[in-house]
Parts: sequence; structure tokens; C-alpha cells
Amino acid sequence: MSSRTATFFSAISLAAAVLLFVSPPSAAAFKNVAEGSEAPSFKLKAADGSEVTLDGYKKEKAVILVFFATWSDRAMAELSDLQKFAAELGPKGLKIVALNVEHEHGSEEDIKSIKEKVAALGISFPVLFDAGLDTYRNYGVVAVPSTAVLGEGGIVRSTLNGYPSFASGEIRAQVEVMLGLRKPETAEVAKVETGHKPVHAALLNYNLGRRLYLTGMSDKAEPKLKAAATADPAWAAPRVMLGEILLIRAKKVRASATEAKAEFEAAIAAEPENVVARTGLARVYWRLDSIADSEREIDLALAKNGAYPPAMLLKAAILGKKGKLPDADKLIADALALNPNDPEANAMAGFAYEAAGNLARAASMYRKAWLLSGD
Repeated sequence: MSSRTATFFSAISLAAAVLLFVSPPSAAAFKNVAEGSEAPSFKLKAADGSEVTLDGYKKEKAVILVFFATWSDRAMAELSDLQKFAAELGPKGLKIVALNVEHEHGSEEDIKSIKEKVAALGISFPVLFDAGLDTYRNYGVVAVPSTAVLGEGGIVRSTLNGYPSFASGEIRAQVEVMLGLRKPETAEVAKVETGHKPVHAALLNYNLGRRLYLTGMSDKAEPKLKAAATADPAWAAPRVMLGEILLIRAKKVRASATEAKAEFEAAIAAEPENVVARTGLARVYWRLDSIADSEREIDLALAKNGAYPPAMLLKAAILGKKGKLPDADKLIADALALNPNDPEANAMAGFAYEAAGNLARAASMYRKAWLLSGD
């Protein structure tokens, strides 16, 4: 079996068990990167042909990292705003890096078109091409655009997806504080500065556990994540990833679903605004065939972030199961518009259609997920 086929059947298998709603063990912009952790490094080619590494920015006080595609109007609006930031705050220390995730394998014509659109905006900061979408997958981008604000050491200070209307003001306020240009005393700044800063021991164990988990060694990751959760009970990220591991295990060991529920509930207790934890709890209830509880939790998640694709697609599956096909169809379309090239999102859409009884559309979505999974 080829790796592509294995990937596809793995995705479908997870979908069948509603475990394909692979919730991010982090904030709502990335599946694999939590606020408070170190952003995974990368080395990518820039539009001017040079190579850029994220490690080269570790000593900077404020770095904005944005994943974008020119097919996304929100992404292009964000690039335009970021260029204004670069012009004003660049001389004061702000660094910005943009990663294009247009296609997995863009043609020369595609790259030329992207360069032209970026040039039309007058972008002065590095624009990198994520050939093969390896960095996109390593971070686990849930929507395009997705943005991370990094502090010294490459530590993720905040993330957001979809570039909502309030984002520009919040990003600017946070960056100005990080650069020492503004005191963290306004309500706008306070909102972005209240993110939890994990203790050092928790961060070390979490980073190691995350790397083990992403390389398929969940058994070895689990004790590291438990150590992180013990070291810093107020940090949700280790609990969320533990919940993810246990929920996947519940496919074979049903009792693990109860353990997963406890982890997601602990994460919510630590960070009530954590959309990922709330979506994870909703997935547990779905797994336990408690649809009403699942819908209650997913509604709470969507109330906090209505543009979080995994929550949107689980809600679509619930609506489909209740026979509300037009509503389900709209949510699926809206979710896929945020990340049309994500194989997991397409497989999740397939599951939602399957729950709605639309097997033809489900098969179409599963096939697209397979095609996007690549080799």
C-alpha cells in the first residue's frame, strides 16, 4: 500500500469513528502549535530566490508569521494591513514573514501570478513558498489565513485564524507592547496579553511530548504531556493533546473516551475560552452517542469562534444527522472555503455528508481528500 493510499484510508477510518475531527492541540489557528510553545522551525525559499529560516528570527522581540493564499480575500486583506505595519513598525523592530500555501505543487505560472499579486500590494517583507506544504502540515493550519505572533525565542504569544475584523487592532496593540512602544493598560491590549504563559518545566515536557506525538509515538508522548500538565495545571495545551490521544485510543478501547472527556474538561476549566478543548469535548460526546451534549458543546465553541473549521464541520454532521440538510450543506461550504486544500477538512466534510445521508457527496469529498493527501 502506498503512503498516499495509507494516508487516505487512515483518514477515512478516523472519519468513520468521528475521530477524524482532529482537533488542534493548541489554539484555534493551528493543529500542532500551542500558544506558549516554541514555533516549529523551517527553512523555505523566498520569492527573491534566497532561503529563509525561522531560527534567524529567534532574537527578535516581535515577529508576525502569516500563512496565506491569493485565492483568499481575507488573506490578501491581511497582507495589505501587514505591509502598513511593516512600514510603520518595521524600523522599530517588527519582523513579518509570509508563507504562501497556494498549492502543494505550484507551477512556474502559479508562482509568477503569486509574485505579481504580492508585488501589487507593495509587500516589503519576505514571502516564502511552502513547496509540498510541509510547513503547512507541520503547523497544522486550520484555515487560510492563519497568523501567529512570536516573541523572543520564537515563542508563540498568540494565534488567530481567518483574520476577523478585530484582528488588525489586536495584532497591532500586542506588537506595540512587545516592542516596548505601548503600555499594556488598554482593554484592547489586555485582551491579547492575558494568554497563559506556561512554566518552564511544563513547556519543555510539552514540546517533547508534541514532537513524539507528531511522529506517531503517542505512548511515549503521553507521560511527557502528563508531566507538563502536572507542572502547570493552568495550561490547557497538554490536556488537550492528552485528550486527543485518548480519543483516538477510544476507537479500540471505549473506556478511553471517558478519560479523554476528563482531559478536555480539565483543559476547559483551565482556559474556558479554549475553542479547541471545547470542540474536543463535543467530539467525545459524539463518540459516546450523546448527540444533544455534543451539540451543546459545539454551539459553545462556535459562539467563541464561528470560523473554526473542525467545529463547523462537527456541527454540520450534527445538523445532517437531524435531517437539516440545507443548514449542514451551508456550514460545510463555509468551512471548506476557509481551507479548501486541507485533506482532513475534506474528509471531515465527507463524514458530515455521510451523517446527512448524502452518500454521493460524501464519496466525492472522500475522493477529494484522497487526492489532496498526496504521496
